Amino acid sequence: MPASMDGAWVGTWRPHRPRGLISAQFPSPGPQYSIPGTTGFVGHSPTKARAPAYTFRGTKPPAAESCGPGPCYFVAPAITRNGKCVAPGAHLCGRPTTETTVTPGPSEYHFCSASPTRGVCPGSARALLKP
Repeated sequence: MPASMDGAWVGTWRPHRPRGLISAQFPSPGPQYSIPGTTGFVGHSPTKARAPAYTFRGTKPPAAESCGPGPCYFVAPAITRNGKCVAPGAHLCGRPTTETTVTPGPSEYHFCSASPTRGVCPGSARALLKP
């Protein structure tokens, strides 16, 4: 390769000088625009707003020395903010007896005295076509 062809190779099969500018060689938006890049802090454009990437949460206010209601109000030690603090217990008693109601048996059913349970259905077009 002749020494006069210094520069970036474009492809391995035929080295030659690039025809135009390659934007990957520039750290800014390129030669098209005359503004500097906005990434980083060195050479940062003063026309762009600069702010930190993250912020820390503010400090907590100092805790009060006493968080209780005072000496005039006594809360039992078993009472917590979730309710009364007691051990789980079980009721030791039998099941309540269920009262069975007397229902009629199969021989008490009279077929003739039963009321019709089905209402009148609307007629369909298929039923009208039957001769």
